[in-house]
Amino acid sequence: MKADEALNMLYEMLQIYSPSGKEDEIASYIEERLHDLGFANVRRDKAGNVYGEVGSGEYTILLCGHMDTVPGHLPVKWEDGKIYGRGAVDAKSSLAAMISAAAQLKIKIQNKGKVIVAGVVDEEGRARGIRQLIREGLNVNCAIFGEPSGVGNITFAYKGRILLAVKCKTKSGHVGAQHIYDNAIETAFNLWMQIKALCDQHRSPNGIFYSLTSSIVGIRSWRSMGGLPDKCRITVDLRVPPKFTSKDVITLVKGVVEKAVGDLNAEVSLQVLDRVEPFVARRDTLLMKSLSEAILDITGREAKFIRKTGTGDMNIFGGKMNVPVATYGPGNGRLSHTECEYIEVSEYLMGIQVYERTVENILCLASN
Repeated sequence: MKADEALNMLYEMLQIYSPSGKEDEIASYIEERLHDLGFANVRRDKAGNVYGEVGSGEYTILLCGHMDTVPGHLPVKWEDGKIYGRGAVDAKSSLAAMISAAAQLKIKIQNKGKVIVAGVVDEEGRARGIRQLIREGLNVNCAIFGEPSGVGNITFAYKGRILLAVKCKTKSGHVGAQHIYDNAIETAFNLWMQIKALCDQHRSPNGIFYSLTSSIVGIRSWRSMGGLPDKCRITVDLRVPPKFTSKDVITLVKGVVEKAVGDLNAEVSLQVLDRVEPFVARRDTLLMKSLSEAILDITGREAKFIRKTGTGDMNIFGGKMNVPVATYGPGNGRLSHTECEYIEVSEYLMGIQVYERTVENILCLASN
């Protein structure tokens, strides 16, 4: 695939609005492009993931990117060597680069090995896509996940994530009698402050990646009798460092909440909405060696291994499948989910080359 074709494909992908849960249009577009580019076994699974294959042979490499984005329209434009749009960084540029690289490998690798490209759904949501991909039982020897690491970096570690709902119910009363009745919002907020204090106790001197952190991502209240709010629900996002499991953290939070309830005139419940374990990939694998060498060859610089405080599909796949994994992709991750999301054209094109060279390196090493 020529550079202008690869750029046009990314531009067209960005013009398709595809927040989590609304990926059907972009899935159809990718399916069509895979057919046009001569991919074999193009298909869609029941979650809506799209697959295509190039090459053949026993050794199989998975290149997995996600089709969905966070909500929020952004104007798509191409100027001054940058392409702007929702998903330009997170992470349509990685997926488009993977498709472009695999298309170029189609003739090169032939029977030396197989590459499966997967565009998955719901990475920004509850990860339905990667969970279905695992259920599909793909037989792969290693996997690269497309997320913005920066063209010269490899992401090898992610924190875990827990999404909690804390619900508080108090007795309702007249707003003017606020000195008598408890306000459910204030009660819920007091609980949040104690959860936050718990996290502060587990702040690491080694930095934010190793610290337990939290954030309120939603709050809703009700005034069922028209007086003081008597019901409140806060949604809390906890980021979990590798020294903990999600079970460890949930137990800690439950302990804080149960202790606090004794001092509150409220009914309190705690619900786990979602959980993803932290994950640290091995760095001594054939995959990491191949990816590092490709980055050096294409960029002229030694690859840098980085840890991220977010969570990705690599967490789930890596935790379930006993194969080497890495996360790599063009783009500045700090632009993810922002109002100014763009990819440098030069970096996108370089990312294609890195993916292509990495696959060639892997198959060369695997055959020896």
